[in-house]
Amino acid sequence: MRTHGPALLAYATRLTGDPATGAAVLEDALVRTFSRGRPPEAGDDARVAVRDAVRFVAVRRERATPTTPEPEVTEATEATAASSLREALASLSPRARALLAIRYADGLAVPAIAGTTGLREHQVRDALAEAATALGLDLTETLEGGVVDTTTVAVGDAP
Repeated sequence: MRTHGPALLAYATRLTGDPATGAAVLEDALVRTFSRGRPPEAGDDARVAVRDAVRFVAVRRERATPTTPEPEVTEATEATAASSLREALASLSPRARALLAIRYADGLAVPAIAGTTGLREHQVRDALAEAATALGLDLTETLEGGVVDTTTVAVGDAP
């Protein structure tokens, strides 16, 4: 955790949209990873296992309200665009938001997302369709794009 903790916390926060909720998701993911059976031995294996557990926990959490205020933007047009994007993301269900973040931030396709989160592909598709419609994204790109292979090679500090 000393090595990978900050990156994993940032990842959980990106999936949830809130630092406090991200911290809670990371805590649950750590418990999920290290409380059962034999924990991963190598640091990079542990990081990947916790990252996958963060994904799993993030898509199963209940709706939470943000506890920290959003930073203000000085430019009026940037503030309006950022504000409307934050509002649109906040209007999504926690599952849809987390899955959308996994889809675009991690670049994973629906089958890979389903595999790493333990959801069925139709559940992933439904939540991504909800998110794409709410945000005005290209539905075909959202549902058909991404990488199917979830094999991870640990390099550097990526979550």
